[in-house]
Amino acid sequence: MKLPKIMTASFEESLALLDDSLITYIVKDVEKPGVRDKPTLLRFIAILFVTLLFWFSKSISYLISHPDSGSPVPQPKINFFSIKIFYLMLIIFLFIWVITLIMRTKNTKYFFGYINVTNYVRWLTIATNLFFLTFFFSSLTILGVIIFFALVTIIGYLVARSKLRALSQQLFQTAQINNKLDDLMDKLIKFLMKYGWVAVILVVLWKFIFPGTTGVRTDFIGFISILAMWFTMDIGIVVAECYLFLPYLLYGYYKYKYPEDYRIWEEKTQIAWYGKKYFDKHIKGTRLEEKGEKQK
Repeated sequence: MKLPKIMTASFEESLALLDDSLITYIVKDVEKPGVRDKPTLLRFIAILFVTLLFWFSKSISYLISHPDSGSPVPQPKINFFSIKIFYLMLIIFLFIWVITLIMRTKNTKYFFGYINVTNYVRWLTIATNLFFLTFFFSSLTILGVIIFFALVTIIGYLVARSKLRALSQQLFQTAQINNKLDDLMDKLIKFLMKYGWVAVILVVLWKFIFPGTTGVRTDFIGFISILAMWFTMDIGIVVAECYLFLPYLLYGYYKYKYPEDYRIWEEKTQIAWYGKKYFDKHIKGTRLEEKGEKQK
């Protein structure tokens, strides 16, 4: 199977990814001992998030059996996120999670954890889309649903292509093409990372001072508003996947692909890099064991 060009860079070429400000931030400030080194807390958070999606599925069933008379949409006839769909997605999620547990070493622990986080975000996104689809399917009709997701797909493709092109240029040091969309996304992400907390505080204060403005309209305007929110959410997730998740996932892929090169480049011993358990099982006594260096 032929790999995409973006996954075929050499070790030296992959180092260019460290010029990405987001990757640099994660490597220097996030990849530190902390919550991720507390497995009990991480398991509790994971169970909490999965329980949230279980409750989400149950809530849809409840809303279908107890319809709101003031709802701007008719009572759903199909539950697109039934409990069976939830369990199917849970099995897929757990299957991938087990694989990441088997594959990870000390130096890739955060990378594989990052994979599971992004998988959960995708699961949550699919569940949210199935929620909206359950309640809007009758009103939008099949044609409307096709148009809606076609628009999301087209915009998502343009955003993804733009970021993939930028990452390819960064990896292979090809001529930089003036990419206005990529420049705009980079500026927007930096702005949100710097001032996003201000917007959250303002929204909370607004709802506290004017509680009467928090209600959801049930007329045609309310219908269009919810539809617009759904569409904006999908585009926002695509942007997050491409600009917040993809760069570090690609860096982690190369760190996993060239472990010895990155270890030597970061000047770490094999035990410090792989962990003693992995070193004793897979490296010690083999041709991979580094000679002439005292392992600590």
